[in-house]
Amino acid sequence: MSRTNLFYTVAIAFVTMSLTQAPQTAPPKELVPLKSVDDLTVTYTIELSKSRKRSVGIGEAYNGGTKTLFISNGLVRLRLVSLMRMQSIFMLPPGNEERTAAIVKESGKNKNKVYLNAEQWKQYNAKYGQASCKLADDTAFVSGYACNKAVITLADGKIITAWFTRQIQRTEPALVEPVFACIPGLVLKYTYEYKKGKITYTATSISKKQIDQDILKVPSKGYIEQPYQPVVDQPSAG
Repeated sequence: MSRTNLFYTVAIAFVTMSLTQAPQTAPPKELVPLKSVDDLTVTYTIELSKSRKRSVGIGEAYNGGTKTLFISNGLVRLRLVSLMRMQSIFMLPPGNEERTAAIVKESGKNKNKVYLNAEQWKQYNAKYGQASCKLADDTAFVSGYACNKAVITLADGKIITAWFTRQIQRTEPALVEPVFACIPGLVLKYTYEYKKGKITYTATSISKKQIDQDILKVPSKGYIEQPYQPVVDQPSAG
């Protein structure tokens, strides 16, 4: 075969391969993994399913509401909002064991806040202390992110089924929601199942836009500080 014919043969083969290969495209901007220094805001919808006609207690107050996770400069705020009430958990700057976290509640004209020391914060999350976590092979997409399944079994037998993405790696969420400390990624959807029903949280918005630092500050004006009262049970993770 002459050099000319060989050149055309190779050229045709190259063009053919180029046409048959799938085009390589960059992932959408919102799916690019976030850096550990980026601000992060994740908003979840809350949906409650009753078991028959039973009341589900405080969990019912948040049905149809939203949960928002704010992370910036090492600080974390978890906010639950419904038509009836609002509750936030603030993880405070490290170094002060007497004030590890703050829980702020607002319902109508009633506004109060409670500061928790390290031991009280541990007690607040006691029901998650002996939880077991099993990672499964199941996959799904939540808000455009590829997710894997994890099943968390609490000491009392209650089940949390979570879907997490490995594309967003952050350590801060586990500070405010210790139940997810065993999961290697950010949880974008989870269902908490118990006798009275189940509550499902689904991420609908994920943003790395800069967060106004006032959002991460515990409010003071108009809020009454109260002593910590041990928690008996709560119908949701976090």
